[in-house]
Amino acid sequence: MKLRTRKPTNNRDGALLPMLAVVIIILFVAATMGVDIARMHLTRAELRTATDASARAAVEAMGRTQNKQAGIDAAINIANRNNVAGLPLTVTEDDIDVGTAAEDENGKFSFLSGGSILTSVRVNGHRTVDSPDGPVGLLFGPMFGVTDFSPDFTSTATRSDRDIALVLDVSGSMSKEGRFQALAEGLDTFLSVLESTPQDEHVSLSVYETTARKLQPITSDLDLVRNAFQREVADGNTAIGLGLGEGLDSILHDSNARSFALKSIVLMTDGNHNTGINPEEIAKQCADAGVTVVTITFKGGANKGRMQTIADSTGGQHFHANNGNELKDAFETIARQLAVMLIE
Repeated sequence: MKLRTRKPTNNRDGALLPMLAVVIIILFVAATMGVDIARMHLTRAELRTATDASARAAVEAMGRTQNKQAGIDAAINIANRNNVAGLPLTVTEDDIDVGTAAEDENGKFSFLSGGSILTSVRVNGHRTVDSPDGPVGLLFGPMFGVTDFSPDFTSTATRSDRDIALVLDVSGSMSKEGRFQALAEGLDTFLSVLESTPQDEHVSLSVYETTARKLQPITSDLDLVRNAFQREVADGNTAIGLGLGEGLDSILHDSNARSFALKSIVLMTDGNHNTGINPEEIAKQCADAGVTVVTITFKGGANKGRMQTIADSTGGQHFHANNGNELKDAFETIARQLAVMLIE
């Protein structure tokens, strides 16, 4: 009788152990790298938040105080209130640049250092070898020969506060066809839009007929502007140049005029210049002073070509309105465009 023998089976348990060890090592490496990668992402987010807050605080303080150093101090203070990788972010004056913002032909805004009208602040937040706080250490990186990383982030904030001189025609022709009432409604629309914007616009009001008069110096209380116009009546000739000169004097020399605010004149007429200094002479002075003139013509008797030329010579725009509703639309459009905040 033959005995049947069992064939030996292959036991692969021993062969799997080395593979399992490799897998465990790979998982450990992935886990440790994941911790450091997460730390890097979190740190970059904290750095961006701190730098953004620093730049915003700087332009807010500078616009409010009209003082460059106040903006720099605010940037340093707010940065230090934000932690980056467990430490308050240290920003020095060397990390802060104050200037303005400009739009190129492609519609892109860029920061320009310096300038006479300071509206923008650029802050460089960094945790690098040469920064006061040093680079950010990694938890497991040293196991792989990497001890730290050096994030940096630059943020630019712009606050386009604007001083605006309203120069309105109250000559005799404005008494016809409900024109004066339409102007009053357009003025109210303009001021209401400004009140709804986040920027801080200050406004003065001048009127002209045979002569020119300043009814309200530059103020942040727009109700004062409304109330000043309510006492006006239409009479006299059309001295556009004198009116424009009154507006320019207001925006440059009123006691509340701000050196760091952008400056615009809104010049409105329903007729033709017929007395006093030529408005083109004053427009040149506006251009030399960096003051933009936006012009509005109302009804068919106004000289649209001349007012277009005045606006063009200062980098402004010209609007024409044929009726009261179009006049309100023009004032609303101008108010919204003047309130645009530049962002790099």
